[in-house]
Amino acid sequence: MGWVQPREEEMSTEAESVRSAMPMDLEKGVCYLVKEKKPELSYRLFETLVAQKIPGLCITRQYPERVRRERGLAEVRIIWLSHTPGEDFHNPTAIGTLAKVIQKFSEDNNGEGVVLLDGLEYLIINNGFLQTLMFVEHVNEFVMQRRAIILLPVSP
Repeated sequence: MGWVQPREEEMSTEAESVRSAMPMDLEKGVCYLVKEKKPELSYRLFETLVAQKIPGLCITRQYPERVRRERGLAEVRIIWLSHTPGEDFHNPTAIGTLAKVIQKFSEDNNGEGVVLLDGLEYLIINNGFLQTLMFVEHVNEFVMQRRAIILLPVSP
């Protein structure tokens, strides 16, 4: 599992923090924990990779239409982690099927793709730390065998 953290001296502007971890530095087949208070760097990395025609899947606590509008991700599948039924939502307590969704996305794209999972803390609240850790380990093991990239923003 990799770790991405902007250096303190580079945090003065958003552009500089993004430049400190550009996608060409990200290895395929790795699950990255991105240490940041708000998932700005994670979304920028995700947007950059998707712009390079790498298939993307965004799993988030934010309302999908808002993410599409604010991030310009019209062509990306966005799954909403929510207990409220709606289009392309996923119940956060169904963590096993969430792993299967990520696996299917990777398999459908020949083992490639980038997945942004913005909602790790929410999964911990709904499933407990140990269950969520096992989920992350399962996804990490799956990704290591393929060429996908997983971005997991975590608040310090």
